[in-house]
Amino acid sequence: MTTLHSRRGTTASSSPGKAALLGQVYLDVRRRLLYCLNDRARQLRLEGLPFLGADLEQQPLHTLSGELVTAADLPLIRAWREARPQEATFLLKREGSAVRHVSWSAAPLFNRDNQVIGVSGCILCAPPEPDWQALAGLAHDLRSPLQALRLLVTLVQGQPLGGDMGPILDRIRSAAERAQLIGRDLLEWCRGPLQGGRRVEQSWFALEPFLKDLAQEQWGEARHKSLELTTDLEAAQGLEIHSDRVRLGRMLANLLSNAVRYTRAGRVEFKASWRSDARGRSLVLGVVDTGSGISKEEQESIFHPFERGRAAKEGESSSGSGIGLAVVERLVEELKLSLEVYSEYGKGSAFHLIIPGPALRTRGAPVTPALPG
Repeated sequence: MTTLHSRRGTTASSSPGKAALLGQVYLDVRRRLLYCLNDRARQLRLEGLPFLGADLEQQPLHTLSGELVTAADLPLIRAWREARPQEATFLLKREGSAVRHVSWSAAPLFNRDNQVIGVSGCILCAPPEPDWQALAGLAHDLRSPLQALRLLVTLVQGQPLGGDMGPILDRIRSAAERAQLIGRDLLEWCRGPLQGGRRVEQSWFALEPFLKDLAQEQWGEARHKSLELTTDLEAAQGLEIHSDRVRLGRMLANLLSNAVRYTRAGRVEFKASWRSDARGRSLVLGVVDTGSGISKEEQESIFHPFERGRAAKEGESSSGSGIGLAVVERLVEELKLSLEVYSEYGKGSAFHLIIPGPALRTRGAPVTPALPG
């Protein structure tokens, strides 16, 4: 079993480009003096770029998620206080000027008694680089609802006008709405990549119909491949979840579409069940397939961007881009959830998304489900 927790760091880094653009400084912690070691550092200092806590009073910095930076957040100070290397990237916002990234790396220096005597730091102030992986992930995730729309419209075209079109039209509506929401996120990224796109927006929403809509998106593709697509979502009935609807939908849609894509014959099951362990009660959302499976050696690497498992490399599916599971890992981090992978090459896969009990409720009250047995 491979388990993904919230393990991706939130610190971004900018490419330093030419070494001459790097400002180099030294903080003498015994004398409380800061030395600029090259012209670039002196220039940034004269421009009012914050190096130390007192500088923040004149020119504030912001984190990539928009919060104000405090003195304790500055890498020179953190490297001194924590006696270990630090890296961070902040946003510099000045009225009338373009927003810039301020990227720091700092490392403490020790004497023979293992006491910190100084901190060496490098700073780069440059225009922000878009997060191309995040943009690629959003563009990738648009394919799932758009593919569903394409297949469903084909089905509509083959139906008599007087037939019962209600279920198919509901599926078209659901896929169109999700494509619109993902498109909104993509547009926000393009407008302001330095802000990390749309922030995580958590709200309460009904879980079971949300899960059913995601499964129905894959119905057309599963039918096209003669796969059995089943759902067992009774455990989620009557529940509401506190999460980001768009991000959770992207994550689960990636898992479902991967299961359908890499299963040549058999079935794909989307199910919900309860679990109780040392961390308390949790709802487990499982995507289980009888597909090609993933070898133990690949269960870590498939979450890296553009990495594809053995089945894809051997031609079982040539339509995958290798980014879907990298998107899943990122979303697991953003939503602070856990994902477990159970798989063996040639014997199918099971992905279990763990939803903690406090993120669930029924009729406005915390959930306290009765576990079977």
